[in-house]
Amino acid sequence: MNEPADTKVWLVPADGRRWRFDPGSVSLAFGYTGDFGHGVEEWESLRGASDLDAWLSERFGPMSAASDSEVLCSAKQLRAAMTSAARAAAVGRPLDAGDVDTINDWASRPALHPHLPGGTTAPTPPTPAQLLATIAHDGVRSLSGARGTIRECTAEDCRLIFLDTSRPQNRRWCSMGRCGGRAKARTHYARHTH
Repeated sequence: MNEPADTKVWLVPADGRRWRFDPGSVSLAFGYTGDFGHGVEEWESLRGASDLDAWLSERFGPMSAASDSEVLCSAKQLRAAMTSAARAAAVGRPLDAGDVDTINDWASRPALHPHLPGGTTAPTPPTPAQLLATIAHDGVRSLSGARGTIRECTAEDCRLIFLDTSRPQNRRWCSMGRCGGRAKARTHYARHTH
């Protein structure tokens, strides 16, 4: 059986203090390899095909082939559709039909398949395209609400997008250790200074 992909990403905000954020799904984590639709070129981490391969391998393990510039371009198109759809879903807007078509196209392709250990054959390492299809599958489940609800952090100075998989479906912040903790501290300070 394949292990679930790592959904955590490293972010470096304006204060320069690097922190690990868990958006809750590999498709949203993939969105954070770029600017998540904010138009900030410095946030791009997939500058070459080898960057894409490193990101995919880190989450899914060894691959059977390396990406090329065409695969990188396709990956960025999938990422753009996924981030646009996630941003729309987080604020309750309808998803763009073009974004949906791009995600569905990738989700219809051969993806990473499960492998039961204990047999005499090892799993065949996937191609980068299979892993992108796997990300699209995750995106379909996440965007359809099958795994939770896509939300935007309620902190005014944050707006990170995440998949709320909490049982009561009431997660408000990107992280309790970051925005949630700051909100609680502000509330506590306001209560005790009046």
